[in-house]
Amino acid sequence: MNTAIIYGAKSAQSEKLNSIAKAVSKGLEEQGHMVNLFNAYTDTDARLTIYDFVIVITEPMGVLSSKIPEQIRKFLREVPGASGKRCIAIISGGLRANAALQTLMKTMEIEGMFLTLSEVVKKDSDAYLRGKHFKLERS
Repeated sequence: MNTAIIYGAKSAQSEKLNSIAKAVSKGLEEQGHMVNLFNAYTDTDARLTIYDFVIVITEPMGVLSSKIPEQIRKFLREVPGASGKRCIAIISGGLRANAALQTLMKTMEIEGMFLTLSEVVKKDSDAYLRGKHFKLERS
């Protein structure tokens, strides 16, 4: 299955979030899926129309925050093809990770995406295992 992973942290460069996205990608590729990674800050010319499934990975704006980076909202709003896609929401860390996950899920649903799963992932090894066991289905 052709899968897009969109990731974006509080700033344009985040080694932690980048490594989590790569770990999820590696797990999915081992299942036989084709995966492309998109940084929400730098890959604004992307198109999601060719993808069967979309995974969005981000982090809370602060340790106690339930807000997510505005760049994720902007990317999903402006990049063609997000609407109607099946998707997974992933939040990395934070004390209020579940509240941030709710915010991400609402953002994705506003853009017309169909959530199939939501996860809180704190480290690369967990992200890899999740990617290796995700069951992606076509709509």
